[in-house]
Amino acid sequence: MKGLITILSALLFIASLQAGIIRIPADQPNIQAGIDAALEGDTVLVDEGLWYDQIFFRGKAVTVASHFIMDGDTNHIGNTIIDGSLNTDPDSGSVVYFIAGEDTNSVLCGFTITGGSGTITEYSWHGGVFPGRTGGGVFTYNSGARISNNIIRNNNIPIYTNTYGGGINVYTGNSGAHARIDGNKIITNIINGQGQSQGSGIFFHGDGTIANNDISLNTTYANNEAFGAVGFWADSTLRHVLVKDNHITGNVVNGDYATAGGIQIEVGIKAVIIGNTISDNILNGIAFGEGGGIRLVWMTDMDTIDSNIITGNKVYGSSSYAGGIMIRDSENTSNTLITNNIISGNSAKDGGGIRCLGSKAQMINNTIVNNIAGVGGGGLLVNGPLSEAIVINTILWGNSALSGSQISITGGLAPVASSDVEGGWPGDGNINADPFFADSLFNLADSSLCIGRGIDSLQIDNVWYYAPDHDFDGDPRPNPPGSMPDIGAQESPLGTPVAIEPISGLLPKTSALHQNYPNPFNPSTTIEFALAKGGWVTLKIYNVLGEEVAELVAESLSAGSYKYDWNAAGLASGMYFYRLEAGRYKQTRKLVLLK
Repeated sequence: MKGLITILSALLFIASLQAGIIRIPADQPNIQAGIDAALEGDTVLVDEGLWYDQIFFRGKAVTVASHFIMDGDTNHIGNTIIDGSLNTDPDSGSVVYFIAGEDTNSVLCGFTITGGSGTITEYSWHGGVFPGRTGGGVFTYNSGARISNNIIRNNNIPIYTNTYGGGINVYTGNSGAHARIDGNKIITNIINGQGQSQGSGIFFHGDGTIANNDISLNTTYANNEAFGAVGFWADSTLRHVLVKDNHITGNVVNGDYATAGGIQIEVGIKAVIIGNTISDNILNGIAFGEGGGIRLVWMTDMDTIDSNIITGNKVYGSSSYAGGIMIRDSENTSNTLITNNIISGNSAKDGGGIRCLGSKAQMINNTIVNNIAGVGGGGLLVNGPLSEAIVINTILWGNSALSGSQISITGGLAPVASSDVEGGWPGDGNINADPFFADSLFNLADSSLCIGRGIDSLQIDNVWYYAPDHDFDGDPRPNPPGSMPDIGAQESPLGTPVAIEPISGLLPKTSALHQNYPNPFNPSTTIEFALAKGGWVTLKIYNVLGEEVAELVAESLSAGSYKYDWNAAGLASGMYFYRLEAGRYKQTRKLVLLK
């Protein structure tokens, strides 16, 4: 955010050398009067206050902004409010309009946009014409826009035949324009459709970017088809969109058919979905629910889903599918590419983590854990005769279902290779070993057998598949260079797991945790311990705040003496504690990392 503020301020300063600043209300009485008076490249700078208004950019390449753009003080955003609730035209109830051929040189920045009720229009879609009320807060039609660093909240599109875009509607049509939506908080907007409702936060038809937004707590209602927080679709022209680094959280979808709690990508879209957190969205489908986190349907080109956290999404309904990701009816496209994602804690009746129906997908270096399916496919469900899910370098662990806790195939194909599947799964290089996660982001503990057990490339049916060249955090894969990649979304800095070495000698009479040596150390030290009885053993490292920073051992060991060589290269200098727990024996000692 700070970098974005600096860039915007610098651009405004440079532009001001060549263009004018119209101050509201010092130079013009209201925002629309300022826009009407502005020339290309001007900035309309608005003082804090409550402005009951609707504004139209009228095709002008101007910046309309609060004082946030001058000093980066986010208080200006909450205190500079454009409220459309006093509008008297029931058919045109949006707050901000881009409808005269604007592009990303027309900028809306630093406001709270509220009180909108949407604008009645028509969309051509799938060969039909659909009347709709759309764009509660911002309405973009046959145009583009740059919408940055705003709060777009409490816009409510009332009951209408179809409703789209509770916070923002973008429809570029055939204008050739692009739209960029970045740095906004899009919250507590509502859409309510008799037939179809889509995009309670954003509805997007066109080319553009949605980045660094908080899209949360929006609600969709529909008597028939209800779609979630962010909806994309196109028709005959292929559209390119980037969805990056957004938080899409706590949105609710209610309808007879409820789909896509987080993101819906539908028809004619080539999307890159990267670095988003899509969490705790809820689908309440009376008859049908599908795709708690992401739903791809009728795709015509390859889409990429990379390095996202998809967690805690829930799908309800008489039939409910795909708590995390749903890929439907996209068998005629190149494979959808799903890489480096953490898919955890999602739930549905079938396909707790991912469902692939009548589609093709590559699933490489994902971590799919702790998802729940009431019936089948806790981690992954593949069905439909045309389905093919290629699973490589992926962890499927801790998922649950009545049938197929980790993987269920009821139609199609799902070759699995070099993956860690709980309970085992046929395929070259697969293992069945606790992955030993070190933290809540599922980094691998140094002793994890997933380290170095992946594969960099694999040929299946004359097609080559490749591990991505980066991991969930954007770090290079493999790491270190020249090693084999790890299994899972996170790449460890180790090329091979660090194993515990038994020390030969007599069996110890008592359990003991010895002082590490050397101490202080940089960056490696040796920890020795003795076990009088065998059993489950953990050896963990904590910082001075009591926070766990590393899990060195978490496995069943026989009685004996052991040593562990620990490399702390990734930690800062300071005092740490190491703690051994083995049955009733528990002991903690200090160690000092001195770089």
